[in-house]
Amino acid sequence: MKIQPSLYNAYHICKREAWLMYHQITGDQMNEFMYIGRLLSEDSFQRKKHEIMLADLPAKVDMIETRNGELMIAEIKKSSKRYENGKLQLKYYLYLLHQKGYKIKGEIKIPKEKKREIIELNDEDIAFIEKSLIEIERLVREEVPPAPKRIRDCPKCAHYEFCFS
Repeated sequence: MKIQPSLYNAYHICKREAWLMYHQITGDQMNEFMYIGRLLSEDSFQRKKHEIMLADLPAKVDMIETRNGELMIAEIKKSSKRYENGKLQLKYYLYLLHQKGYKIKGEIKIPKEKKREIIELNDEDIAFIEKSLIEIERLVREEVPPAPKRIRDCPKCAHYEFCFS
C-alpha cells in the first residue's frame, strides 16, 4: 500500500482525518486555512520551482533546489506551529527517496518568520516511519473511522463540520 505524504501527515495530527482522507471523504475545499496555505505556497519563493511531483513516488514536494552542488527538497510552512508536522512530512519524503536509493537532505522553511532548518533522515527516523506505516495501514482498513476527538487543530480543519455538526 502506497501511503501519500498528506495521509502520513494527517495520521500524526488526527487519526480520524487520516481515515476520512484515505476513504476519499473530502473536507470543505473552501476552508479558509486551506486557502491561506495554497496562497502561501504560490507566493513564497517565486524564483524557485515548487510543488514538484516526484517521479514514481506518491509525493509532491513544496520545493526542490540545488545548494552547494547538493539537491535538496523543502517543506514550506505558514508558521512554527506546524513545524513538527512539517518535519515529520519532510522526513517521510526523504524516506520515500531513500527507498529509491537517493540520499537527499531536506529543509523546513517558514517564510513569515524567516526560519529554515536542514533536516536529514537517520536510522531512528526510518524505524519510526516504518512503524507508523504499519499503524496507518491497520487504521485505514477499519470499516468505520475513529470517533471524533477534539484537539487544538479541530476548528481549523476542513473536516470539522463532518465531525462536530
